Amino acid sequence: MIFLINLYTLLVGISRAAYTALFNLYLKSYDIPNTVIGNATFYYSWGMAIGGFLFAGISDKIGRKKTILFTMPLYGLFGILRLLNLQWALYLYLVSFLFGFFDTSVIMPTISVIENSDEKKRLRNSNINFAIVMITGVIGYFGAGVLSERIGLYPSLNISMVLAILSVLPVLAFPNVRIKKRLIKRKNELSPSQLIMLIYYISSGALVSLAAGVFINFGNVIFYDLFSFSTAMITVVLAISQLSTAATSLFSHKLTHRYGYKLSLFLIYLSVSVLIFLMPIFMLNSYVFSIAYILRYVLINISTPLYMVFCLSYLPRQYIATYSGLSYFVNNVMRAVSAQIFTKLSVTGETDYNKLFGVTGLFYLLNTLLTLFVFYLMYKVSEQNTNSEAHKLSEKQNSKKSRPVPKAKKTFPLFRRTTHVSIHIHTPNTTTKRHYVSVFVKQGSVRRKRSDF
Repeated sequence: MIFLINLYTLLVGISRAAYTALFNLYLKSYDIPNTVIGNATFYYSWGMAIGGFLFAGISDKIGRKKTILFTMPLYGLFGILRLLNLQWALYLYLVSFLFGFFDTSVIMPTISVIENSDEKKRLRNSNINFAIVMITGVIGYFGAGVLSERIGLYPSLNISMVLAILSVLPVLAFPNVRIKKRLIKRKNELSPSQLIMLIYYISSGALVSLAAGVFINFGNVIFYDLFSFSTAMITVVLAISQLSTAATSLFSHKLTHRYGYKLSLFLIYLSVSVLIFLMPIFMLNSYVFSIAYILRYVLINISTPLYMVFCLSYLPRQYIATYSGLSYFVNNVMRAVSAQIFTKLSVTGETDYNKLFGVTGLFYLLNTLLTLFVFYLMYKVSEQNTNSEAHKLSEKQNSKKSRPVPKAKKTFPLFRRTTHVSIHIHTPNTTTKRHYVSVFVKQGSVRRKRSDF
């Protein structure tokens, strides 16, 4: 099952990366203004947020397999329709929204890997799947560039969407698994520790998305503005970032085996926060800045599988997809907000990157403090549960001691239970006219004569 999920991730990841790399360039080739391109991306992001939330919940009822088989062909269809009638902006916005609405290529593989892995292999399988996602980005970006130079942008984009439709072939071999869950009758069905972890799962993901959205959406712009890097050089930096993340994510589970999830997450988030605050200093040298950018990319991305496995392991399995869909929705909204922040800091025509890195570092720092606070709350809840269980156990023992004990009947044993006594009366002796009584004592298998009377 894990192999099939990874194969599906590989195919749909290459398709998605290639389409993402070429679509904006395709619009540029038709002299579409940046405002229209930005609005098309805005509606696509909202469609992806709403669709991801809805289909995650629907997949709980009908299963992951049926959800993928329903959404991905429509995703490919609207991806092709998105290339037509570019002169009509409203048409482009509507199709872009529907294209994002049926895009379940990110959330479904993540949920499926977690659900189909036991606790010992869950993090390792998540890291492998995440590494495949990183590799597909590199293959998709470079492959799309080479292919578009040979056959053009429009045919290359169509081929990428055909590949997205064909990516469902491994899904046909998925088992028909449907998540059974109880009807929710009470709002407080989650335990205190589960409720804390759910709030942290949503809040931490939102803060990281708010900070990382700047680098995800505008990383190439940052390098172009600061150092006038060529397109090829920018692509090399991004490719090295993804390859480094893929390589390190394969071994990040060893970090948790040695230090645990909590300490590993805290140290990673703290390191990223410090790194971002130092970015204005690193801007003085392009090579140092590039290394710092790659290191930030690696650290924050290898923390993603750790964070997801750690949080979702606390939550009820039958609601994992619903919670993931909610987080997916919030994260996409936060990325839209980060784009607005970038726009506000660029109103003068030039982006104030000192303020941008300061604001971004603040979001990372807030996430680090939130992580530390949640770990403290989890410790207090665990301690409270332990004390409560100990109190119940002591009450149970005290109740046993307070019960009246019935008085035992007094017995006076003459011999041990293993001792048997036999008495033999002999006939009178003809000479003395006396009677003899012989007493024999048997202990175990030994029989002894004790006395004559």
